Order: sequence, then structure tokens, then C-alpha cells
Amino acid sequence: MTCEVAVMNKLGVALAADSVVTLGDGPKTYHNAEKLFPLSMVAPVGIMTYGSAEMMGLPWETVIKIYCQQLGARKFERLEQYAQDFLRFIENAESLFPESAQRQWFRSLVRAYWTGEFLEPLKKRLEEKPQSRKHANDILEELLKKDLEWWKDFHTIEELGTAYGDRILAEYDSILCDVEKELFGSYSISKDVQQGLRMIVRLMYTQNWFHPNDLTGVVVAGMGESEPFPVLQHYHVGTVGAGRLRFLKFDDVRVSREDTSSVVPLAQRNMIDLFYCGIYPALRERLGEIIRESLASALTANGAKLSPKLLDQIRKDFDEALKKEVDEKYTQPLVAAVAALPRHELATMAEALVSLTAFRARMSVEETETVGGPIDVAMISKGEGFVWVKRKDLVKPQAALNPL
Repeated sequence: MTCEVAVMNKLGVALAADSVVTLGDGPKTYHNAEKLFPLSMVAPVGIMTYGSAEMMGLPWETVIKIYCQQLGARKFERLEQYAQDFLRFIENAESLFPESAQRQWFRSLVRAYWTGEFLEPLKKRLEEKPQSRKHANDILEELLKKDLEWWKDFHTIEELGTAYGDRILAEYDSILCDVEKELFGSYSISKDVQQGLRMIVRLMYTQNWFHPNDLTGVVVAGMGESEPFPVLQHYHVGTVGAGRLRFLKFDDVRVSREDTSSVVPLAQRNMIDLFYCGIYPALRERLGEIIRESLASALTANGAKLSPKLLDQIRKDFDEALKKEVDEKYTQPLVAAVAALPRHELATMAEALVSLTAFRARMSVEETETVGGPIDVAMISKGEGFVWVKRKDLVKPQAALNPL
């Protein structure tokens, strides 16, 4: 996990990111990760990443810096065009993500999913009832049915096109056969199970789902040539498979004459939400249920009773009243204050919000400290472009941080 934030008003956008990264499956963390970069050498555009530190085994820092060199002096009218051009670059960068790497990542992902969702539960069931080994296909069909039901909560990534699922299955058929033989070869699985396993693979690559180990949040912020106010585009990015990059636009935030400011927390955001809304998010979610349970308990103790429908309505009314109170007393005043901040105060606020989250993580006895380390801060404005305010590896005067 990590903490990043963007603080925006009409003057520009301040970006801040911590430096913690977790490598491997253990709790070991390192405090030297680079997550914030300029995306262009000539335009007011920056980029932040969180989640996976690498893109298919290649550090994101390397991918971004190669793209920045390739972009050169080119400029776009809108910020979204920078983001789309960057994503197209990843998709078409055969030297960075060759077919061999795409096949390797496909095999690794399918093998991990089939093992965790089907093979291990199958083995467990067979250990509990050894005599049911001949019913392995029945168990797998049951597991597949349950898994397919879970996939109904996801939607198709329309940008990939309707034929992408067929392409995945056709191009990687030999890999699927190999993995199937490796994992289920001793069970003589039926045609129905084989088809079900492949249906799962189709969903893995066509739906808005990303394996946690491969998911990266990518945030592009700044201004295009025709945009006077800052824009932020937030994407979830997966891996390249069969020549296509799987990604999904997660958010689009814009400052305008009417919407004059915004604070955008990314990744670990609880403390920023607390600052912004005046209440800890988990407590806010729980309060309605506490009211409902307390009211029902008090009524029962006095021999009275309300219908579940009426109790649910009371909770709904409470949630709406709390939302209005938070909005009027906390969120709106803070939005107004952010709108009036000068550029250097935007950067100060962004750094403070990340520091607050890091402090909370350090004090927690229940959570691994996954936010912390030096904080990188940059300010992006129309007039001055991308300017480093604070950078962990360069403790030098500001002019040295931002060479011409």
C-alpha cells in the first residue's frame, strides 16, 4: 500500500507521494521507491504510480522515463491525450514487453488463479473424503459454477472489443493445455470442466478485474495546451496480453470556473478522508448500524418493537442527515479554503496530508507500516510547468531540482 494525494485549484495541481514499497509476499518494506515523475520535459504534466512497483518485471520508473524521452517536445491539446498516448506506448512497446514476456505473464496468472480457486479447494475436499476422488469432476464443476457466479459483479472492458476473449484463448491455447495438464492431469477432467476453465480465463482478460500482484494505479495530472485549469486522470492498469494492454479509467477530476478546487486521495486514503470529511470512514460506515442496533435494543428492553423496514428507514435517514452535516460543516469549507490557496500552499497541504497518513500508519498496532519514508512533492502550473518542491534523492537548492 502507499499514500499519494493531488491538491488542485485554478492555479495548478500539487502532487505528493510517499516512498514505501513492499517487495515479494512478506511484510518487508523499503523506503526508497520512486512514484512521482514528470511525464513531459516541456509540458505541465506529471504522473504518479501506486500498487505494483513493476510493469511485467520492468520498473515503472524505467517505463516512464523511456516514454518521456520518446515523447520529446511533442505536446497535446488535452491532458487525456497524454494519458492515452502513454498507455498506447506501453501496449506497442515490443522491446519492453515482448511476446515472450506476455506469454510468461499469461501462464503465471492463469496458473496462480486456477491453483488458488480450483486445485487447492479440490485437494482439500479430496483429503476430507478420499473416497470421493472419482468425483473430482463434480467438485470442479461445483467450484466453477460458484466462481462464475462471482464474476457477474464485473463488467466488460469495452475498449478491448468483443473479440478479445476469443483472441486470448486462441493465441494461448497451447499454454492453457500445458497448465491444465500440469495442474489437473491426474484427475482426467471432463470436457465441461475444460470449457469452464477456459471461460474463467476469458473473464480474467475481458472483465474489469485485475490480479492484485499486477494491478498498478496510474495518475496523470496537469494541463494540455488548450486547458487553462488542471485535470487529473486516474487509471487502473494491468498487463499486456496478446498485444493488448488491459486498463480502465477509474476517475476524471477537473478544476473549472465553477468547481474551483479538489483534494484527490489515492491508495491508502483513510486519514485524508478524515481530514476532508471530519470523520473516520470506517466509523462513518458503522454509525448507521450502531444507531439501528441501539434503537432496536432499547425498544425491545421496553417491550416495544419496530419492523425491520422501519429500522432500515431510520438508518437511511440518519445516513442522509450525517452526509449533509459533513458536507456543510467540513467538506464545503475545506473546498473553499483550498480554492484560495497560493501555489506553494497547495504543495504544503499535499505533503502534510501524506505525512498525516504516514504518522497514522506508524502509530497503528494492527497494520503493517506500508506508508512512510521521504515524501516527494511536485507542483504543476500553466506558467512554470512541472516543478519539484521536494525530492528525496536531491537535497539541493530548488534551481538544482529543476534544471532548465
